Amino acid sequence: MKLVDALSNWLSIKKVYEERPHDLAAKDTFEFFSEILKDDHHVEKISVTIQGPFYMVAFEVDGNEESERFFVDMVDALYEGIQNEPRFNEEC
Repeated sequence: MKLVDALSNWLSIKKVYEERPHDLAAKDTFEFFSEILKDDHHVEKISVTIQGPFYMVAFEVDGNEESERFFVDMVDALYEGIQNEPRFNEEC
């Protein structure tokens, strides 16, 4: 998986996990993509900010500072899809 794809997936599931902290599937998936970033791409010191229509992701790879940007609407689409699906919002 390319770094930019791993970051995009990580960011999308991060949004879900932050909004749904009791969702164990979201937690497990967030941890999975966090491991991919760390183990496969050597990403460290990752931070996320919002600037206009973008999520700005700053991170280090092997000591080098890098960044990527992702449209907020694209990242938030996974969370919104889950929220709009009634079976994912039933209380246990």
